[in-house]
Amino acid sequence: MAGQAQPDDNKELTTKSTDKLPTPRTVRRKHVRELAARLYGRGYSRSQIARLMAPQICPWSREGPRKMALAAQRRLRTWEQEESFRDLIYKQAVVELDMDSPAILKGIAGKAKRGRVDAARLALELTGRHSPKGDAAPAQVAVVIQGVPRPVGVQAVGAIESSVVEVEEEDED
Repeated sequence: MAGQAQPDDNKELTTKSTDKLPTPRTVRRKHVRELAARLYGRGYSRSQIARLMAPQICPWSREGPRKMALAAQRRLRTWEQEESFRDLIYKQAVVELDMDSPAILKGIAGKAKRGRVDAARLALELTGRHSPKGDAAPAQVAVVIQGVPRPVGVQAVGAIESSVVEVEEEDED
């Protein structure tokens, strides 16, 4: 039977949360960092990203486009030193590579068709039709004859051996 609620039972309802919600500025900054990491992952250089995203990276700068791009390059350089930003770049690069997988496989197939042995071997390895030397153990084949009826017109092996022995004895007499 439940009694009266203790003062601590409603603690989460009565106390204000100490966790601060992210401000719009931090949300925007995170979004800009993710976008810059995506561009790095697609192969853009620092200067190209700085030119494209200068107003987003350095919104406080009221300078001309050249100085704003230089300030954006400095900011990108500091982000590149952070491990979390490099992890974002790596994740984006992996996604980009994964999306290019069909084109990569088509390129390998095209090279293999033109006679490149290494490309043909790689294509066969990827499809499971070839294994490099020493990687795969020989396949074991189990022949199960249990439950298969013997043909009617064939004699048993034991009967043949006994008749052969009898024939040899007759020749000696």
